[in-house]
Amino acid sequence: MTSRPKAGTQQKTIASAGLDPGVHVFACGRLERRRGRRGQARPRRQKNGAAGFTLVELLAVLAIVGMALAVAMPLLARHVSGATLNAAASEIRAALRGARSTAIAEDRPVVFQGDPGGGYWLDRNHFTLPLMTGAQPLRVATRGGARISFYPSGGSSGGRILLISGGGEREIAIDALTGRADAIR
Repeated sequence: MTSRPKAGTQQKTIASAGLDPGVHVFACGRLERRRGRRGQARPRRQKNGAAGFTLVELLAVLAIVGMALAVAMPLLARHVSGATLNAAASEIRAALRGARSTAIAEDRPVVFQGDPGGGYWLDRNHFTLPLMTGAQPLRVATRGGARISFYPSGGSSGGRILLISGGGEREIAIDALTGRADAIR
């Protein structure tokens, strides 16, 4: 059994040891802080100085961002052109599948014709292909004949459709036997 020191002795020991009066010494020898008391380790905010950036720092950041955009814009323009071509090729392939289905369902031929102005004719109706902002205009050309016909039997006259925009192009091949439209490149 250990004997506990008297309360007055404990307080004197703390004061003579140079410890913070907010520290309690328990009989087992542990040190703990009083509840609600904050330690001095936290940094204090300055009362007179305002946090922020200087004008020179802001101008330096804006100059760096401007140079990065100047380098990145030509690269992004190429991706916009490729994305426009991919979207247009997907839309035309969907229109060709619809033309084949219409020819079978209505038991009549349906005709597809490209428009160099950026659209296509399908069964005497003109459709315009949408362009992304900043993309160059599209041209739609048909190889192997000016028109591609889809027949009630499910077949077609066959041919190739060329989509051209800027420096890129996509090609869609239509099989004569099945009428299926497949992207080549």
